[in-house]
Amino acid sequence: MTYAITAVILIALVYAIAKAASGDRYSKMTDEQFETEARRSSALGGTVAELQKILDPSHRVEYVQEQQERVEAEGAESGDRPEAGSAASPKS
Repeated sequence: MTYAITAVILIALVYAIAKAASGDRYSKMTDEQFETEARRSSALGGTVAELQKILDPSHRVEYVQEQQERVEAEGAESGDRPEAGSAASPKS
């Protein structure tokens, strides 16, 4: 058990040193390269979003309900009815 803990600490230390030595990749980019990189969609982000939908399918329904309640509350505070385009109504 002690060997496993020592090995994990040693691997983490080597990884931290290698990461620190490599520097920041964004500091060497031009503005155009950085903007291109920022616009590119992440495959991991899409995967996480799909996993969230599988694990908690009611999350979207709760979000839409909260959004509708917020719009109703804003309309009640001002005395005006909310505008038709103020809340995005989900299509799916």
